Amino acid sequence: MRSNTNSLSNSDESKADLEIHEAIANDQHPGMASMVRPGTNTGGLVTSEEYMTEDEKKTKDMQDFGHYKFQWSSLWRPAVINPMNGKSHTFPILRIWDAYSIAFWLATLGFFVAFLSWFAFSPLVPEAVKVDLKLSSVQVTHSNMASLGGTAIVRLIAGPACDRFGPRKVMATLLIIGAIPSGLAALVHSASGLYAVRFFISILGATFVCCQAWCSTFFDKSVVGTANAFSGGWGNMGGGVTIAAMIGLFERYRAAGYSAHLSWRLCFPTLPVPCLLFVAGMILLLGKDHPAGKWSQRHQFSGTAVAIAQGEKVELDASERAEYERRAADNEKGPAKLAHFREQDPADAGKHVATVDTAQAEPMTFKRLMVILQDPRVWMCFMCYLLTFGLETAMDAALPGLITTLFQSRTFTAIDAAYAASMYGLLNLYARPLGGIVSDVLYSRYGLRGRVIWLLCTAFSQGIAMIGLGFYCNHNPTLSGVLAFIFFIGTTGFLANGANYGIPAIICPSAIGTVSGLVGAAGNIGGLLYLGIFLAVPGARPRRTLGTKFWIAGVVNAGAVLPFFAVLLPGKYGV
Repeated sequence: MRSNTNSLSNSDESKADLEIHEAIANDQHPGMASMVRPGTNTGGLVTSEEYMTEDEKKTKDMQDFGHYKFQWSSLWRPAVINPMNGKSHTFPILRIWDAYSIAFWLATLGFFVAFLSWFAFSPLVPEAVKVDLKLSSVQVTHSNMASLGGTAIVRLIAGPACDRFGPRKVMATLLIIGAIPSGLAALVHSASGLYAVRFFISILGATFVCCQAWCSTFFDKSVVGTANAFSGGWGNMGGGVTIAAMIGLFERYRAAGYSAHLSWRLCFPTLPVPCLLFVAGMILLLGKDHPAGKWSQRHQFSGTAVAIAQGEKVELDASERAEYERRAADNEKGPAKLAHFREQDPADAGKHVATVDTAQAEPMTFKRLMVILQDPRVWMCFMCYLLTFGLETAMDAALPGLITTLFQSRTFTAIDAAYAASMYGLLNLYARPLGGIVSDVLYSRYGLRGRVIWLLCTAFSQGIAMIGLGFYCNHNPTLSGVLAFIFFIGTTGFLANGANYGIPAIICPSAIGTVSGLVGAAGNIGGLLYLGIFLAVPGARPRRTLGTKFWIAGVVNAGAVLPFFAVLLPGKYGV
């Protein structure tokens, strides 16, 4: 190995080379035998404990088959980088000047403002928009469905676009385009106009794909579940924040003397539009496509010159590179090799065998797409996200109306109900990140099987909680009791979302954008499914049938998850 440092003699370099090859022979992750020394001018690859600092020795001791056990100091210490793909093994989100932290926060912020704008209509519809436009309850439901339709279509397009052009550019483009219909919302004067505007605003939901692909580009598989869950969860809080923000803004305009007709219209150019354009500008000015720099440079990590994100370089000679690539190829079996799936050798069943991950995102081809669509693990992620995020979008729209219908009185208004319903979206603050953290911990101990079991159990639990809410609403419910069920539904569902985020980057790292787009689109299809159930079974409070639609949705949820326990857990598909 050639290094910029002058402190190693030829014999020392030979010793370091031997350690690398021994690590490869033992199927260890590159991080097990070598670690980038960040923040130094050597640009070297530290391979011998004799030349490590105390902090580097401590980090090396944390490693367990490529998994870096969490330490609080890793939040602000320099990123520990996998030299074969440039991704970080750690999660340095408090080191805000670091390229990995910047990518995380910009991805999160972009998704946050997109969600804030996407659901900006929901809190205003029951109190102002419905009355102003003279909408029926059916028309309100149709407008909610329109707000999901555009996202499903654009997510399918955004996924392959991320693989080809990079997630940073795609996210900024979506935010800018989404600002246009958000501004035009003030001009709506009919139900059909409302449908059209909400449909085009919904393309902002496709930023989820960019968010997940961007974080997966910067964080290695040992920590990608945590990174994606935090970015997705904190970004998704925009759906909860927008309830308080838009209602508060509406009330301020009303207090200033504006009519309700004008007040709700002024909210959109005041808040969503500036946020979208400002964050898009930040992404374009401050963001980075890839740890290597530009998206076109992403392949240099698996070539003869391995570039480190801080600008330092470590070079591997041809024999070393060939050996790494050979070992990586050995870990790809059968047709899965086309899409960089990682399948487990039957002899290793039940073990966590680490692999060398050198995959970079590649433009999608029809042949590789067919491989993806034949993998039941992809359909597991698809179905679980359809059920969990799909329910979230439907509940964001339905909960204010449910709580208003059940408990409205002189002392409890529709605005109070909207604030109470905002608790559901705010559960993303902890639930999604926790789902990703637990998924990464289970992956370090049990491999992909641990991630899959966690995902299926949390998704199934959400269905059970929905059944409970439905029956409870039909039998003398109290506000505290309904909120308790909402808490359990949100927690289990958001845990499942966080658990889902760590799997696509493991099973298909070279097509993470495409798979994220497919899975993301499933969430919006699920939203339409649940809204269809809510529309078909509206229920009524006097007849004690208001909760029927919820327990029916819960039965669908739990029943759709069960088959994957039988299909995937026997281990036939590398789980």
